[in-house]
Formats: sequence, structure tokens, C-alpha cells
Amino acid sequence: MSTDMSSEGMYPSLFMSALSGQSDRTLSLCWEQHCKLLPGVQGIHASQVATWSVDEVFRFVQNLIGCEEQARLFKEEMIDGEALLLLTQTDIVKIMSIKLGPALKISNAILMFKTTDEGLK
Repeated sequence: MSTDMSSEGMYPSLFMSALSGQSDRTLSLCWEQHCKLLPGVQGIHASQVATWSVDEVFRFVQNLIGCEEQARLFKEEMIDGEALLLLTQTDIVKIMSIKLGPALKISNAILMFKTTDEGLK
């Protein structure tokens, strides 16, 4: 495998890799730990996020620890809640040129929004 960043999935979600092959109890504990790492994300549903304006997305990203500087990119690209939910980790790293650390936090927040909605079904 080459070391360039062109291969899809080169940066698998740390959250998803932490979950693979774990028991339900371990999954639950891992989810709780992950929620603590991303304060302000837990309990927000994707259906709510989909209604966010560009400014609301900007404020959300700005409040993620370590992502303050990246928030302006979301505003410059006019990313509203609906667009935010469509972003993948690859989009955030490659297209928006956001460093991996903040990109993981943002993409895992998006994953948490979607998972919260799935729990409603």
C-alpha cells in the first residue's frame, strides 16, 4: 500500500475502529467515553442538525475542543446543517484540507448525530 493519501478509507474513524468486535457492554462503555470526549454532541439528533443555518454549524464546530480554527472554513464554504450531515471524514480531510485530529472530532460528531436519530426508530 502506498503512503500517499489517495486511498479511500486511509483514515478509518477511530471511533469505529474502537468499536469493531466488541461486546454490547464494551460498546456501551466506549460510546459513553466517546460522548465525554465530544461534549455538546450527545442528545442532538440529525433531524435537528439538518435544520441548522450556516451560522449554527459555525458555532457548533467552533465549540468542539481543538476545532475552533476550522469553524471559519465551514462558514466560508457555506455549510449548513444539511450539508454537514452529508460530509464524510474523507471530505473533511481532503476537500476541506482540515488536519486529521480536528477532522476526526467533526466526523465523529456527525456519526453521533446520525446514531442518535437511529435510536429513535
